[in-house]
Amino acid sequence: MTVTIDVWFDYICPFSLITRRVLQEALPRQDVVLEWHPFEVNPDCAVEVGEYPRGIWEAEVRPLAERVGVELPSPPGTPLRRSRMAFLGYQFALDHGVGTAYTERVSTAYFHEWADISDPVELTRLAAEVGLDPRAYRAAILSERYTRRHLDAVAEARGRHGVTMVPTVAIGPWRREGVPGKEELLRAVERAAATAPTPTTPLESVPTTVATLARVA
Repeated sequence: MTVTIDVWFDYICPFSLITRRVLQEALPRQDVVLEWHPFEVNPDCAVEVGEYPRGIWEAEVRPLAERVGVELPSPPGTPLRRSRMAFLGYQFALDHGVGTAYTERVSTAYFHEWADISDPVELTRLAAEVGLDPRAYRAAILSERYTRRHLDAVAEARGRHGVTMVPTVAIGPWRREGVPGKEELLRAVERAAATAPTPTTPLESVPTTVATLARVA
């Protein structure tokens, strides 16, 4: 039984990047579908400000990254970039079937190359590298249509799903805020698969129903 794993993430969150690696290593042979959902930690921020606290980076981010095989030698340069426009591009990438490749490229560019992922020119370059049409992509990230789609997704995360931080991982009723462990992921997937309802659609009855309707007509 295929199990859906919902993950809310932000491009500027190093723990989201680490969680992606944990999921890849913990569930390579599991029958799962990963659904990645955008979540801006501070969507109302009007300007790019601040920086990663060096103490937290050295004490928490880098050691955890090293344990799961993610190289994060130092935080990206200041100021912290806004992820809004990158997320508009994510909606466009989803429409074209390259959401995963796009996210991996944007994340790598930000944390390993210190790319400015709030710059439409830089984002367009990254999008082209994963096969997206540059002109169509640029038009999308500057459009009201994709802005609305992204804002609706974030509003649904906060309202319907009660997400308040990234990463947040949900597997059925199980939920983890922060980077999950490999073993707890496996246990959550096993429980979800064991408790999933068995499809009971009586396919054999469909022709009979159609035939009955035809006679009545």
